[in-house]
Amino acid sequence: MEYMALWFILGIIFMITLITSGFRLWMKAVVICYYLVLSYIFISRKEEIYQAYHTLPVPEQYWDTNYEWVWFMLGFYFVPFLFILLINYYQWFKKAEGIKRKFWVALTIMPAGIVYFCMVIIFGMYGYRP
Repeated sequence: MEYMALWFILGIIFMITLITSGFRLWMKAVVICYYLVLSYIFISRKEEIYQAYHTLPVPEQYWDTNYEWVWFMLGFYFVPFLFILLINYYQWFKKAEGIKRKFWVALTIMPAGIVYFCMVIIFGMYGYRP
């Protein structure tokens, strides 16, 4: 239950990867394997940090280490995902015929950016530091 947000984010990344028409099947498999291995590494290290500092009161070192780990991993999750989104938008914009359709494709960049930003914030909450 603790990593439900991570699985939600991965579900969105996997769905968008699977609908990307510019990727061949093997490329989609590589992206999905990348994120699964990355998630295993992320969760394993996060649990190691938790076990190392599982005392009451929680030492300051736990918050520092956890915060640094999450923010280090943030780039590995969201920079490749940003490239996947940009590839999708480029393809959709290129396929759209007429200025009106290109306008509507370009207009959807704003809500997609807001969702992307919300996903980054949700993932960043794993590094919460009181």
